[in-house]
Order: sequence, then C-alpha cells, then structure tokens
Amino acid sequence: SSGSVASGTFDIEVRALAEAQKLLTTGFTDQDTVVGTGTLTITVGNDSFNVVIDNDNDTLAQISSAINNATDNTGVSATVVNVDDGMGGTEAKLILSSDQTGTDNQITVTVDDDDANDTDASGLSAFYYDTSDGTTPERLTEINAAVDADIYIDGQRVLSSSNTVTDAIEGVTITALKADSGNTHQLTIDTDVPTIRSNIESFVSNYNTLRTFINDVTEFDPATGEAAVLLGDATTRNLSNQIRTQLSDSVSGISGAFSTLVDLGITTNSDGTLSIDSNTLNNALTNNLDDVAQLFSSTNGVATKLDSVVNEYVKVNGLLDTKTAGLNATIENINEDIVALQSSLETLEARLLAQFNAMDAIVAQLNSTSSFLTQQFEAISNITNRDN
Repeated sequence: SSGSVASGTFDIEVRALAEAQKLLTTGFTDQDTVVGTGTLTITVGNDSFNVVIDNDNDTLAQISSAINNATDNTGVSATVVNVDDGMGGTEAKLILSSDQTGTDNQITVTVDDDDANDTDASGLSAFYYDTSDGTTPERLTEINAAVDADIYIDGQRVLSSSNTVTDAIEGVTITALKADSGNTHQLTIDTDVPTIRSNIESFVSNYNTLRTFINDVTEFDPATGEAAVLLGDATTRNLSNQIRTQLSDSVSGISGAFSTLVDLGITTNSDGTLSIDSNTLNNALTNNLDDVAQLFSSTNGVATKLDSVVNEYVKVNGLLDTKTAGLNATIENINEDIVALQSSLETLEARLLAQFNAMDAIVAQLNSTSSFLTQQFEAISNITNRDN
C-alpha cells in the first residue's frame, strides 16, 4: 500500500496468472542452416521494428542474434533450441518470446521475402505469423498463449496484462504469485500499529546508541586526568546539541494532541539517553495515531527536521566528511613533520658522529704526543740524576 489507503477487508481469488506469448518455428537441420533473406517486421502489441536479413546474417543462429540485437527491439527475445527430431536425431528451432505478459503484448511477424512469396513455408517466410489475417496459414506455432491475469476482488472480475495490479483497489498494489482458482484469500488493509511502535522503539534505541558513543568519545576522567579523543571537538559538540534540540523542542504548525516527544512518554535520562513509557506510547498509538504521525512526519515534525540536521553531517562532502578530511590532512602533515624531523636527526647524528670521530682522533694524537713527551722528560730526568 502507499499514500492514504482506507481500511477494509477483501476476498481475493486468482483464477489465472498473466503469461507471455511464445512462438516456435519449424525444425531446421542445425543452427547454421541458411533460412533466407529479406525483412522481418515484428510487432508486439502496437509497437513494431524491422530486422533486415541478408547474406551475412541469414542462418537460424544469426537471425536470432539480429532480432535480439536490434536497437529498436520493442520487446521480443529470440532463442535457438536443439530438440529431438523424432527420428533419433536432433533439429534446431527458434523460439520468439514476448518480454511482456498479457493479451496486449501478442506477437505478429510479417515478412518481405526476397523469394517473392511472403507467406509460404520456404525462405524467410517460415517466420510468418499474423492471426489478424484469417486466410493465410501461420508458419509459426504458438506454444504458449498470451494470457491476462484473471483476478476476482469480492466477486468482481479484474483483467490485467500484468500480474501486478495497481488500479483495482485505490492505493493498493496486488501482486499475483500463483493461480488458485476456486479459493479466495482474505486481504485485510489496516493500520500496522505493532510495526509503528517497533519503529519508534528502534528510533529511540538507535539514538541511545549514538548518545552513548558521543558520551564515550567526549568524556573526561577527573580521577585519572585522561580525556577522550573527541573531548572539546566542535563538530561533535554541534552535532550533539542540534540533535538534542530537535528531540526536545515543541513541533509547531500541527493541531494534534501531541507537540513533544514527552507527550508520547519519551523522556530524557541524566546521561542524555531516552526512555519510553510503554503505557503512554501505547495509549497514544491506539487513540491518536494520526496525531503521532503529525508529531514525527509533518513539515516541522521531529523525524523530518532531525533527518535534515543529520543529512548535513552524513551526506557526501558533508560536515563529517569535511572533518575527517581535515583530520587526515593534519595526520598527513604530522607524518611529514615526523619524516622531516627524522631526516634532521639523522643529519645531526651524522654530524655529531663525524665531530666525535675527529675529536677522538685528536685526543688519540694528543695522547700519543703526551706519551712521547713523558718519555722524553723521564729520559732527561735520568740523565740529570746520573750526572749528580
């Protein structure tokens, strides 16, 4: 159902499903057998298209491809099948199938045969099929007739070229799945209050999941001094505030019994999550369903305005995409700074190492000089002592 549908109960009987027409050619030796040349005019309902057959596409398989690949094909599919010929061998036949069901989509095939006879059984005329001409024999065999769906609604007959009936009961689409002639099945159209209640409960549950997540990523633990990753983040704070505002504000421009979620028994807890008073909600759904609908889905309704707010954040190139791109850019810049710092540190390390090595060489040289001087002083001292 869609739109505004009146409640009611109907007895539905499906006596027949809509079917598509199928036509079959006579047998050919195989799919590579040359059929003939000329022009096929294929009509489905009131729409026609032409298929030109020449010496380059005159076999059974090529004709099938030409029909299927016609750019202006109006709704026919061609298929070559290999079947038993009744004499221990096989033969090839071509099946033409209407893509649409119902008597309005029957197939007609007329021929402009190059052999100058357009209706005989030889050449391209083997495809001739036109039931509107009561004198000419058909060259194709109907293996499946075009049939309309035959449906009875409260004893009133409805014929449809499709198994999907949209105009029998206002606002209701009926899809027939199988024929069950002689048996009626009851169709009840009524407000699905349990599903509406479930949707509201899911709405509250999903909001609570979001609220808990936001609380977790923006909290501050005074005992440990640790801050969550999005504490103080403006985008997260704005999203949280805007959603909370839409849930708490009164809905203007409606005339029903309810103007806020509190009127439906939906209240806010100390941590920002929502709770539902089941009795209050059930009473509202039972006695004032239209007013509940206005509260959520009117022009200024909670769901309508909330959807508008959330869409600005979650749409492509929206606020969350922009924020994510900004954070990724910051991370990339930090990574580039880390790489640059690493390179600078490596350069400094190399310079300090070179300086150390140079100083170490100088120290070694000075130590060598010191050892030499010490030896010389000791030698001088020994000579002096001997002279004394």
